[in-house]
Amino acid sequence: MNKIITGFLMGLLFISCKKEDDTAEISTLPSITSIWPDSGPEMTIVTINGKNFSAVPGENQVKFNGVDAAVIEAGDRQLQVVSPKGAGDGKVTITIQEQLAEGPVYTYKTPPPSEYLVSTYAGSGTAGLLNGPATDAQFRNPEGVAIDAQGNLIVADRQNHTIRKISTTGDVTTIAGDGTAGFADGAAATAKFSSPWKVALDKQGNIFVADRDNFKIRKITPAGVVSTLAGSTAGFADGTGGAAKFMQPLDVVADDQGNVYVADNTSHRIRKVTAAGVVTTLAGDGTAGYQDGNGTATKFRNPSGLTLDPDGNIIVADRLNHRIRKITPAGVVTTVAGAGTSGLQEGDALTAKFADPYGVEVDAAGNILVAELTNARIRQVSISGQVTTLAGSSAGFADGLSNSAKFNQPTDLAVAADGKIYVAEVTNHRIRAIRKI
Repeated sequence: MNKIITGFLMGLLFISCKKEDDTAEISTLPSITSIWPDSGPEMTIVTINGKNFSAVPGENQVKFNGVDAAVIEAGDRQLQVVSPKGAGDGKVTITIQEQLAEGPVYTYKTPPPSEYLVSTYAGSGTAGLLNGPATDAQFRNPEGVAIDAQGNLIVADRQNHTIRKISTTGDVTTIAGDGTAGFADGAAATAKFSSPWKVALDKQGNIFVADRDNFKIRKITPAGVVSTLAGSTAGFADGTGGAAKFMQPLDVVADDQGNVYVADNTSHRIRKVTAAGVVTTLAGDGTAGYQDGNGTATKFRNPSGLTLDPDGNIIVADRLNHRIRKITPAGVVTTVAGAGTSGLQEGDALTAKFADPYGVEVDAAGNILVAELTNARIRQVSISGQVTTLAGSSAGFADGLSNSAKFNQPTDLAVAADGKIYVAEVTNHRIRAIRKI
């Protein structure tokens, strides 16, 4: 009898262990819960959500209707892939170690005809410091662009630690900086900057520089004299001139009254500097977060880009909130566009998605243009509140029609009087141009 009972118990134990083994095996199978977007043109970045994916991109064999798709980012629960060319409508599948998971259908849509043409305005694509004809010139991580009253393009050439100029005739020269990182005021040719990030001009033709790694706001007069408007060492302090402190100032913009506004990145604030160098905090309480409201009761998360709209409001690229914000002259902060989560979605402004909006500009019609770092696109927020892609498809380098052109980390933009858009492209070491056709 004892043998019978023992055998029965061992049988139960075997069945229990087998069930546990089966459960363990099932739990490691890949599965797809959703894809986003589930429709779009060829070469769209698609996010696949699920579980038990491989964190090694090459170990995930993703197919759209049986056609291989490139995996660009991978994690256990999410993949980012590029919808392949010529696949046609069909299911998205993933195979990992011979285990197949089927997902929803991806529907291909023909993109609208391109209205814009992207070309290279300056830069050979080789990192260096070389003046001369625009197409032969060399830049090293150009970060910021602005246009002066004569139509010349002013470039913050970040890793060359210089401020450059591209004339209307296509000649590249150095305005200020000797090409080495450091700090020195004085004559433009011997002045030193340390990772100048972005630039702006006032009505008198002065150039203001967000000199990030010197934690200062610098000024270059039309006569070529460099001085420090405000800032001293890293930190946060309002005050006058050298008594003030910034933490990674990334962008500047000047209003008609001679005030300069600063996107103070890691202090998560927007600062104001008067022509006399008096620094105050316009918006942001200094903690990373998201909050609309008034002045220093609001929150930003690593603001990186600034511009002014026709009404004198400050438009902010609130990078890690993945939003575009607006600050009135009185300091009232609202959200213009962005749902707040990283992604790529067009449509209504407050449900649209951005991925690291980095630079902003406003065109003559009042539309907001966004240089989008991670999505590698130039987006537009129309005056009617619709977000669309103006140019760019996936990360890389390609001139051509806007829906097939490629950028690699566009960081800033400027709009010329004729409507042409100039883009600072930090990773391709070029300045690109977008024009309507």
